[in-house]
Amino acid sequence: MSRENLLQRRAVHWLGMAGLGRNIGYGANKVFTAPMLESLKASQPLIGFILGLEGLIGLLMNPLMGWLSDHTTKPGFRRKIYVGICLPGAALAWLLFYFLHSQIPAMLLIVIFYLFQQSSVSPYQAWMPEIVPPTKWGVASGILNLWWLAGNLIAFLVVPMVWTVNHVASFVLTSALMVFGGLATVLGVPEPVVAPLHYRTNKISYKALLQRDLVLFFIVHFLSWLSYEALASFFTMFMVHVVKGSQMDAAFAMALFTATGIVAAFLVGRVYRKMSPKILLSISLLCYGVLSLAGLVVHSLTDVFMVVGIEGVFWSMNLTVSFALASDLLHQIVHNEQLEERLRGGLYGVTTIMESAGLMIAAPLSGVVISWSGSYSGVFLVSASSSIVSIVFVLGIRLMKPSDITVEGNMDQSIRKNL
Repeated sequence: MSRENLLQRRAVHWLGMAGLGRNIGYGANKVFTAPMLESLKASQPLIGFILGLEGLIGLLMNPLMGWLSDHTTKPGFRRKIYVGICLPGAALAWLLFYFLHSQIPAMLLIVIFYLFQQSSVSPYQAWMPEIVPPTKWGVASGILNLWWLAGNLIAFLVVPMVWTVNHVASFVLTSALMVFGGLATVLGVPEPVVAPLHYRTNKISYKALLQRDLVLFFIVHFLSWLSYEALASFFTMFMVHVVKGSQMDAAFAMALFTATGIVAAFLVGRVYRKMSPKILLSISLLCYGVLSLAGLVVHSLTDVFMVVGIEGVFWSMNLTVSFALASDLLHQIVHNEQLEERLRGGLYGVTTIMESAGLMIAAPLSGVVISWSGSYSGVFLVSASSSIVSIVFVLGIRLMKPSDITVEGNMDQSIRKNL
C-alpha cells in the first residue's frame, strides 16, 4: 500500500470516529429516552410525540445544514465545525437529561439533543467524497459503516450492561464517547480547500439533485429505511409478546444484528467496484425482505436470533452500497468536481430526509397493520413489502461502468455525451 493510500485510509478511520460517537447517542436514545420520560410521569402519547420530533427535526435541519455547508468555502467552517460543535453539544444535552428530574426541562433537553444530533449529519457525510478519490468510495463506505455500526453495538449492548451496574456511569460513558468521536474526527481529518465557483457553473444549483436516477435512488432509500424502522419500532414488543423473550433478549438480538453487519460492511466495501452496485443493492433488499417474512412463522428465540443475525449482513450491505452509490450518481450526473463539492451537502441532506421520513411513517403504519392483523408479527409484512418493492426502483437506475470512473474523478467523454 502506497503512503498516499495509507494516509487516505487513516483519514477515513478517523472520519468514522464521529459516526461512531453519533450512533452511540442515536442508539442510547432508542434504549433510554422513553423509559426515562415514563419515569417522569409523561403520558404515552406525549412520549410518542417527543420521540417523533427526532424525525421531524431531521426533515428540517438536514437540508438546511447541508445547504449552509455547501455554500461555505473557508476550511474548518465548511464540514468540521458541524461535527466539532454538534457532537459535544449533543453529549452535554444527553448528560444533563439524566440529572434533570422534572418533566418539562427533560423533554426540552431531548429536543436540544435531537437538534445537535441531526445538524451534523449532512455536512459530515459530504466530507468523505472530498478526501477520497472516486475509485475508493466503496472501500471508504465500508470502513465508515463499520465504525457506525460499532457505535450501534456499543449503544445496544455495552451501555445497557453498564446501566445495570451504575446508571450515572452509562450516561457518562455515552457522552464521553460522543465527545471523543467528534474531537477525534475534527483533529484527525483534513478539510480540503474549495475554490469559489464561477457564475456560469453556479446556475445549475441543486436542480441536479432532481435528475431521474437520483430521484429513483431517493425513493429506494426511503423504502429501505421504512422497512428497517418498521421492524426496529416494534421489535422489542414482538420479542416480549410473540417470542416470549425479555427486553434483554431483544437487546442481544439487536447486538447480534449489528455485529454481523460490522463484518459485512468491510467485505462489501471491498467488492463495491468489482460488482454492479445495482446488483449488490438488489440482492441486499431482496434477501432482507424475504428474511423479514420469516418473522411471520418463526417464534422460537433461537430461530429469531438466527434470522436476525443473517438480516444484519444484508442491512449492512444496503447501507454500505447506498452511501457510496449516492456519490457515484452525483458524479455521473454532474461530472464537475467543483460543482460536486457544492452539491454533496444537499445530496446527503436529501438522503437523510428520506431516512427521517421512513422513521416518521414506519411506526404509525406498523401500528395500523398490527391492529388490523391482531399480532406484532404484522410489522414483518410492512418491512418485507417495502424492501421488495424498492427493488423495482433500483432496477430503473442507470449507472456508468466502473471502468469509466477515474482516480481524478472525471468521466470519459463518451459517457458525458450519452447523459
